[in-house]
Amino acid sequence: MNNRKELLELSMGSLFMKLAIPSVLGMLAVGLYNLIDAIFVGQLVSAEGVGAIVIAYNITLLNMAITMLFAMGSMSVLSRAIGQKDQETIDKLFGNVLISVSILSGILTLIVYKFATPMLAFIGADGEILNLATKYLKTISLGFVFSGLGPALNFLIRGEGQMKSAMRIMVVGMIVNIILDPIFIKGFGMGIEGAAVATIVAQLCVLCGDFIYFRSDKSIIKISRKHIKLSFDIMPQILNVGLSGLAMQIMPAIQMSIMFKVLDHYGGSNSVILMSASYRVMIFAFISLWGISQGMQPIVGANYGAGQLKRVKEAVTTFAKISLIVATIMWASFMIFPETILGWFITEEALVEIGIYKFRLFFSIFALYALIPLTIIFFQGIGKGGKAFLLVFGRQVFFFIPLIFILPLFLGELGAWIAMPLGDLLTLIMSLVFLKKEVVEMRKHPESICITA
Repeated sequence: MNNRKELLELSMGSLFMKLAIPSVLGMLAVGLYNLIDAIFVGQLVSAEGVGAIVIAYNITLLNMAITMLFAMGSMSVLSRAIGQKDQETIDKLFGNVLISVSILSGILTLIVYKFATPMLAFIGADGEILNLATKYLKTISLGFVFSGLGPALNFLIRGEGQMKSAMRIMVVGMIVNIILDPIFIKGFGMGIEGAAVATIVAQLCVLCGDFIYFRSDKSIIKISRKHIKLSFDIMPQILNVGLSGLAMQIMPAIQMSIMFKVLDHYGGSNSVILMSASYRVMIFAFISLWGISQGMQPIVGANYGAGQLKRVKEAVTTFAKISLIVATIMWASFMIFPETILGWFITEEALVEIGIYKFRLFFSIFALYALIPLTIIFFQGIGKGGKAFLLVFGRQVFFFIPLIFILPLFLGELGAWIAMPLGDLLTLIMSLVFLKKEVVEMRKHPESICITA
């Protein structure tokens, strides 16, 4: 396997160029779907439309949670199987992802389409935002199977170490979305529903690109009729790691729902609109850091599976340094250009002016965020999904949720804006403690790696 040889032997600099950069571009393409919808809707529909898109995003995260449950778990199993030369396991993964995601996303479509309005009202949408969010959510839910399968199968391509191929597929989808958004929203007069239709078409293109890749000679995974089935013997391995991926989608949805309710209580609709724009930027910016970490995952998984612990630690150190540099550059941009960034979503100058200080406060520790996804992906890569899950779960339950309810009692609306950065700072400390303990354990018991992997 040429991919295996590269993962086990190439220098970290070469692997970063080969894996991390295409991974970042591919992840950015994924993140651009919702960001592009929000920008076009903000400019062509209304500021309330931005709030509608972001609040509806909470519900669409349920579908992404299904995707990540199987995608991230399968990606981890795949990279370790590559390191162990386990072709039997490799060939079972495609069918598990295809069937599991299709069934669960299809069920979710029926639920969300039927109960879109009460679901959105429950998480804080009302008035015009509720009306627009319902239209957007009901439309985009019709494409949940496409939007679930496309990214899920794309993760398997990344797990093979074929980041460039995965990136190209996602970029094609992004370009289609950019082209179709204004056409459907304004040209066809579909409004906010046009943004949803454009996204569905783009995600269908991604799914087609995935299938074309797996039918090519590039793929390590061999697809045949006998492999298109559920293989329950490897499902526990997939779910062990995948649960942290599911939590990564569910917990932010809970976070946003609580945040919007608190902000609406203390700051009103203007505060909700400002947070909608700020949070949308946060999600998109975070994607770059996740992309770097995802580029590291095949390296960590393959070398851990092969028992090459020095390369595992070298990968973590190298990718951490680069991720910190990238995060610092983005943090500086947020501090210098908050007015410009908010202006992408909000056309009312007075509202933008009010939001500048809050925007800077919200992004105050972004430079340190680089290490949170890196640690989570590290534990997923070595198959220790429990620790990855605890970091994701703890970020919300141990820190954010208590802070978002306590701080506003003393600081009002301002307390809601600082709850997330303060909670993430505490999460970072916890993640570094976990990472240090794992490195010490690997040094003490290197002989157990191939068994546990």
